[in-house]
Amino acid sequence: MMLKIDAHVHTWYSDSSASVDEVLAMAQTKGLDGLAITDHQTLAGAYEALRKKGRLIVIIGEEIKTAQGEVLALGIRKAIPKDLPMIETLQRIHAQQGLAILPHPTLPLFGRSREGTLKNHPIDGLEVISAITPLPRHFLRKNLELARRLRMPITAGSDSHFAETVGDAYTIVYARDRNVTDILDAIRLGYTSIGGGPSKSAFKLRIIGRLLIRHPFSLRMSH
Repeated sequence: MMLKIDAHVHTWYSDSSASVDEVLAMAQTKGLDGLAITDHQTLAGAYEALRKKGRLIVIIGEEIKTAQGEVLALGIRKAIPKDLPMIETLQRIHAQQGLAILPHPTLPLFGRSREGTLKNHPIDGLEVISAITPLPRHFLRKNLELARRLRMPITAGSDSHFAETVGDAYTIVYARDRNVTDILDAIRLGYTSIGGGPSKSAFKLRIIGRLLIRHPFSLRMSH
């Protein structure tokens, strides 16, 4: 069956302005089958969403800051600490039978690992659309080219930090059944395509403003 899954969503448990209830309501409004709650360094929002999910499929996830960039962990049960070497983070994700997805893989702001390094890391897929990424066509092309070269499965997500942007981009998953195990298996095997598109510019500008306040030096040095 074909399922629409937003594979990258934040709540107010980390750096989003959206409550779990607002995220779930918007997911239903936009016709999603499910979503992965991937707050930074906490699973609290994901577990709240799991309790309140209704007809939606909720994947427990986390966006983890490693020493070599960020990683999305999908299908884990316990939070993984930040700032570990990427290889150790990946090992901890896989020890929980989770998937390790590289978000916004070619965006220079986030200090992504070199392609040669990625070939030697057990990464399960690349996020080729993050709806809040600037220059969306440019980075979509770069991300798809990278995924083809590395022969990796692809995902898409809103990277939502506002209720309104949930479901702007999503992963189309061709799964055997409507459950988390089959969805993760399908992603791992590459039975995916991408849907949706970029968020409105107003939301992108608000995210950039937050980053400028939090990390002004690193953002200036990245350009």
